[in-house]
Amino acid sequence: MDSNTHSNQPPGPQPAGHPDDLADLAELTAALDRLAARDLDRLSDRVRAQRVLALRRQRDRLDGQWLKELAGVDAHGAAGAEDGLQVGSTAGWLRNRLRLGTGTAASAVRTARALFRGPLTETAHALTDGAISVAHAQVVAQGTQTLPDHVTVEAEPVLVEAARRLDPGRLRRLLGHLLQLADPDGADRERERRHQRRGLWLAPTFEGMVAVDGLLEPEAGQIVLAALEPLARPAEAGDTRSGSQRNADALTELARRSLEGGRLPQVGGVRPQLTVIVDLDSLLGRPGSLGGEIGWAGPLDPEACRRLACDGAVTRVMVTRQHPDHHPGHDPNAEAPPHAHDPSVPSGLEGELRAAITKLSPVLGGAPTQPLEVGRTTRIIQPAQRSALAVRDGGCVFPDCQRPLAWCEAHHVRHWLHGGPTDLANLALLCRAHHRAVHEGGWRLARGPDGQWTATPPHRRHPTARRHHSAA
Repeated sequence: MDSNTHSNQPPGPQPAGHPDDLADLAELTAALDRLAARDLDRLSDRVRAQRVLALRRQRDRLDGQWLKELAGVDAHGAAGAEDGLQVGSTAGWLRNRLRLGTGTAASAVRTARALFRGPLTETAHALTDGAISVAHAQVVAQGTQTLPDHVTVEAEPVLVEAARRLDPGRLRRLLGHLLQLADPDGADRERERRHQRRGLWLAPTFEGMVAVDGLLEPEAGQIVLAALEPLARPAEAGDTRSGSQRNADALTELARRSLEGGRLPQVGGVRPQLTVIVDLDSLLGRPGSLGGEIGWAGPLDPEACRRLACDGAVTRVMVTRQHPDHHPGHDPNAEAPPHAHDPSVPSGLEGELRAAITKLSPVLGGAPTQPLEVGRTTRIIQPAQRSALAVRDGGCVFPDCQRPLAWCEAHHVRHWLHGGPTDLANLALLCRAHHRAVHEGGWRLARGPDGQWTATPPHRRHPTARRHHSAA
């Protein structure tokens, strides 16, 4: 039989076993056949949406079960046993039998080993229960692979709880912060490894073009993006260039202007710049500090934040946070976390990690923040106010929008012409598309007492809520 041919029955000779060993797979195949035969045109919109969400959760559970059984095949050296063969590489077996890419097959085997043959038992259960996706599990498995097993076990409850609330990209950023606290020496080694891997490669092609490839550290990558962004915008409404084409043109223009000694155009009234959001503890070098946020590229370690502060402009934004375990009279300068002596909060590393999360931005699961002092308020939105919005909102506040801070503009919730003040309570960050939706499209944006943003379309009465709280 061709090794790439699939059927409802497992290929090749079958070993002796209980007749029910494959019965559940036959039932699953029958259920999928019924799903495929269903007439979807007869479904209501409500049922359509419910089925999409339910099917995704079942897919996550099935992916988890597949990894669980893959771990068993790998542990018993059973790759190839379906044909009575013994294959040396489980990943190679997956590539040949399932036509998987090299990286996909290797990643699946690594994840299966970490979840079902390693210390990540709680992550494995969450995956097989459908509480998290394979993408979340891969982030946790990859992020903890350099940690000692006992540290992974102690940190795992916090990581799984975060995986239930954050998308994989934000979970990866959160892991960068927490691993800095859980294993500082390991984080230093990983940072040095990334530093050694950096590089930029340019090579001519047979078509007479130049191929560009490279790896940049988080700080360097965000600097490049900040410099390219004002030059990569569409030139006009009829600009038909793709995003990659505009990036290529912007890089060329940036190099040309630098060579000619010109200046980059301003964005929102200020020069393109690298914005780092960092807490005071990190700037002061206090123990247990988590570093800063520079955007989607990843966290910036505390020492790099202090180095950038040497010759960068520092804008003070005083905030208050709503800690669920806040105790009145707590000394903010004390080294112990607010819940250090609270018996209801886990002690040791798990407690430290939970306390650390509250110090991060709300989009990474931290405590909601409300800026208290940012400077003079005027009709024009000031740079200090923009900095405060960056701390509070982190990006577009429109429900379910994930566009980053660099794509956003400050918006008056109540228009200034209608008496709306230019203060933080009346301001929000919106990406350009949702800014137009509010002004030209008639959507109404509102922020409730709990800090949750809602958006109501012109033809509906009930608002659409944002998935996470942006502030308190």
